[in-house]
Amino acid sequence: MKENNLDLKSIHVVIISLLLFISCSKKQEPVLTDQYKKWETLEIKTRFQTLTISKFSDSADYYNMINSNKEFKIIPESTPEKTDPEQPEHEKIFFTKAEKDSLSKYIYESVTQPKFTNVLATDYAGGVILRFDRENMNLMCEYNSVGDWTTVSENTEKIYNLISKKVEISKQ
Repeated sequence: MKENNLDLKSIHVVIISLLLFISCSKKQEPVLTDQYKKWETLEIKTRFQTLTISKFSDSADYYNMINSNKEFKIIPESTPEKTDPEQPEHEKIFFTKAEKDSLSKYIYESVTQPKFTNVLATDYAGGVILRFDRENMNLMCEYNSVGDWTTVSENTEKIYNLISKKVEISKQ
């Protein structure tokens, strides 16, 4: 009888130890909560454009630096070329609430879970700064010399696709 109790206790100890080992050995994945919904300002900045989106405004500010070097210039077709290269072109862009929510999620995920890349473009081509501002906290992720910044991650591609429906923005 005592021998059976010892075997039963041993089996219980082994099972409990095994369960603890299995549950503790799992890699803990970061949990994305709804923190991306608590934003105030989003910013997407390329070499020549800056797009600033405020949660509490009906429009976003888009600035396009017009450079005399035609190679990098992005000018909407309906806008005549400006003569002063130091004066940025300014537009108001309108996003729906759903589009703003999507951008906040993509930018939040990009800055909290950045993708590391081995791509290195020459002449510093391809860069983007993504910024997520909330109250007294700013999160930022910057990719430099990556060529086409939209290919860095699924989120950067989604950000570009959503913005490019509204305004021209450089991929490099």
